[in-house]
Amino acid sequence: MKERLQFLLIYYGFWVIFFLVARVIFLGYHIEDTKLLTLQTIWGIFWNGIRMDFSMAGYLSVIPFLLVSFSNFIKKSRLENWIFTYTFLLVLIANLIIVIDLQVFNTWGYHLDATPLRYLKTPREAWASVSSSPLFQLFISFLILLIVASLIVYRIITKNIDNWNYIDNIPFIPVSILITLALIIPIRGSTGISPMNQSTVYFSTNNFANIAAVNPTWNFFSSLVNGSYDKVNPYTYLPKEELSNNIKELYETSNITNKVLRADVKKPNVLIIIWESFTRKVTERKINGLEITPRFNELKKEGIYFSNMYASGDRTDKGIPAILSGYPAQPTASIITEPNKSAKLPVLSKDFENNSYSTDFYYGGEVEFANIKSYLFSSDFQKIVSKQDFDSQYWTSKWGAHDDIVFKRFLADHTKVNQPFFSTIMTLSSHEPFEIPIPDKFEGDDEHSKFMNAMYYTDQSLGDFIDSAKKQSWWPNTLVIIVADHGHRIPETGKKVEDFTIPMLWLGGALANQGLEIPKIASQIDISSTLLNQVGLNSYAYNWSKNIFDPKTKPWAFFSFNNGFGFIQPKQELVFDNVGKKMIQLNGSISTHDIDLGKALMQRMFQDYLDK
Repeated sequence: MKERLQFLLIYYGFWVIFFLVARVIFLGYHIEDTKLLTLQTIWGIFWNGIRMDFSMAGYLSVIPFLLVSFSNFIKKSRLENWIFTYTFLLVLIANLIIVIDLQVFNTWGYHLDATPLRYLKTPREAWASVSSSPLFQLFISFLILLIVASLIVYRIITKNIDNWNYIDNIPFIPVSILITLALIIPIRGSTGISPMNQSTVYFSTNNFANIAAVNPTWNFFSSLVNGSYDKVNPYTYLPKEELSNNIKELYETSNITNKVLRADVKKPNVLIIIWESFTRKVTERKINGLEITPRFNELKKEGIYFSNMYASGDRTDKGIPAILSGYPAQPTASIITEPNKSAKLPVLSKDFENNSYSTDFYYGGEVEFANIKSYLFSSDFQKIVSKQDFDSQYWTSKWGAHDDIVFKRFLADHTKVNQPFFSTIMTLSSHEPFEIPIPDKFEGDDEHSKFMNAMYYTDQSLGDFIDSAKKQSWWPNTLVIIVADHGHRIPETGKKVEDFTIPMLWLGGALANQGLEIPKIASQIDISSTLLNQVGLNSYAYNWSKNIFDPKTKPWAFFSFNNGFGFIQPKQELVFDNVGKKMIQLNGSISTHDIDLGKALMQRMFQDYLDK
C-alpha cells in the first residue's frame, strides 16, 4: 500500500511543480513587467497562485488516482500505458495553453480564455493576427517543455509501478478512494462555501501580479465551462432602485443640440472611416523628431478634433457596433458574434437608408471574420465591398488589400454616386502583423517599430485619400468622421486608461467651423446620437448613446475589457477588476458614488446584452 500511496503523492506533486515552473516562465517572458514588482509581490504571486495550482493538479489527478485504486485488477503494463498516455495528452494540452497564453497576454493583457476559439471559423484571419508573434521561439519553448515533462512523467510511472506487489484489496481500495475524494479540497480551494475562482488568488493592487498568480490552464478550462452567461448577470452590484437612479443621473439631457454643420446642407453625405488600432498616444509621439501621424495632425487644424474620446472595447468586433449602433462593448462577450442579438440593434445605415441615403461599407479583408458579415447584412448596407471584390494581385496583406487600395477603390466607386450617401471604410493595415507595402519609415524590426510604421503608412494613405476627396464634387456637402475601432497597448505606458484613449476627427465641406477642439469627455457609443442630431434624424433608439453637443449631457466615458471596466469623468479615472472585485487603477479624487456609477453602467449594460 505504501508504494501506491507514495505514487499518488508524487503524481500530484508533479502537476503542482509543473504549474509552478509555468508561472516562472510567464514571469520571465514578461520580464519588463516583472522587473517592476517588489520581491514581496513576486513571493505573493507564488504564495497565492499555488492554491490554483493545487486546484488544477487535483482535477488532472482524479483519473490516475481512480486507476491506482483498482490497480490490483489491471495488468501493470496496461496500467502504465493508460496513465502515461492520459498524462502525456494532458501535458500536451497544458503546454499548448501555457505557451499560447504567453503571447495572448502580451497582445491582449489577459490570460487565454475561450475568446480566440470564436475566430477559428476564419483561420486565415486568425493566422494573420498571430503571425507577428515570435512563433519559432514559442514553438521551441513548447517542444522543450513537452519533452522534459514527458520524460519526467515516464520516469515517475515506470520507476514506481514496476515495483508494485499484490496487496490486500480490502484496506487499500477504501483508503485510496477516500484519498481520491479528498482531492475535492484542493479542487475547491478550501473547505468553505466559496469554490475556487480567479479572485481567490488575487492579492495585489498591481493587476499584472494578480494575473500572474492565475493558473492559465485552470483559467482556460474555466472559461470553457463558465464563459457563457446565458441567463445570469455576473456583474450584479447594486439594487434596482439605486441602479436606476445612477443610470438616470448619467443620462441627463436637454434635447437641444449645438449645430456644427452648415445650415444650408440639409442632407450631408456622411463617411465614417474606422481606423484599426488607432490610439491617441500615437498622435502625440515622435521618433527621432518625426511624427508618427503627421497627416492626421495637420488635418486636425481643418476640422473638429475630439481630444477626450474613449473606445468602448478592446477589439474590432466590439468597436463596430459601438460606432454604428451606439452599443457598449461587453467584457467577456461580443454581441456581433451572436446574430440573434446583434440583429436587434439599431444601426446608422438603416436610419440613413430610411431617409433616402445610399449606403455602403468598404473593407479590404474578410467580413466573415468575427461574424462581422452577419452584422453588416442585418444592417441593410446596400453595398458591401470586401476582400473578394478586389483583384487577387492586391491581396498583399495577410488580411487582404492594403488601406491605400481600399481608399482608391472608394474614390473610383464614388466618382459618380447617388447623393446623399452614408458610407463606412474600415482600415486593416495597422492590425497585427503590421506589414505594410512601403519601406519602413522608422528603424527596427520589433513589434513596437512595426506598429509605428503601420500607423505611419495608414496615416499617409488617409492623407492622400482626403487630398483626392477634396477634389470630388461631393466634398462640399460631406461630413467625414475619422475614429478608431479601439485603442492599443502600444506604445506602452502602463496606464490602462491610455490604451482606450482614441482620437476622433470630423472633417469635410459640410462643417460650419474649422480648427475646433472639443475637450468634452465622450465615447464611441456617443457617435450615433451626436451624428443623428446633427443631421436632424431621430436618435431615440440609441438609448446608450449621448449627444456630445447637447450642453446638458454629462461628460463621461465607460469602457470594458476582459474582465473589467474603466469609468472616466473630469479629473477622475478609475479601472475596476471584475474578477478581484477591486480597483486596479485610480486617478483623481474618487468617491464611493463614482465607483457605483461605473458599477451601475457595467450591471445595466450587460443585463441589456443578456436580454437581447
